[in-house]
Amino acid sequence: MDAKAYAIHRKVSGAMVTKYLQNGMIPSAKQVGRKWYIDPEKADQELNNALGRTGDTLTKIKPETYIDKSQKTPMPSLAANRAIKEMYAARLQKLEFEEKSKKLVPFDELKLQLSKLHLQVRDNLRTIPDRISPIIAAETDSAKIHSIISSEIRECLEGLKTIDIS
Repeated sequence: MDAKAYAIHRKVSGAMVTKYLQNGMIPSAKQVGRKWYIDPEKADQELNNALGRTGDTLTKIKPETYIDKSQKTPMPSLAANRAIKEMYAARLQKLEFEEKSKKLVPFDELKLQLSKLHLQVRDNLRTIPDRISPIIAAETDSAKIHSIISSEIRECLEGLKTIDIS
């Protein structure tokens, strides 16, 4: 099998296989002229060992391997500190992206908008009796009274659709 076919077999780019070959990660591969000849089974095993993989899964690196135990109080190594820093930086970038794409809103803003909405609902519902009491006082038919009250409440609630909470 040549390098291109092996790249397809590994589901990686041809350039990646070339890097593996140049770095000696696949010692069983033979180069004849400009072409590489690769035994896929041996190469898979050698490449997995070189990359620290067992089968198709990455081997778990335990946090203890990053801790320098030669000191009195164990401290994470420079690599572990950088990894931790990068992890938190990535989390912050994700939060900033979600905030800018309106998937995430600050709690204070949400609380303020909800309190504004609550005040508008309260005010709309409180004015119902003032608007319909003279009409209802003149009515004697209970079905008509029910209809007036229902339609007034419906209008108040429909008015909430026009409120912009963004």
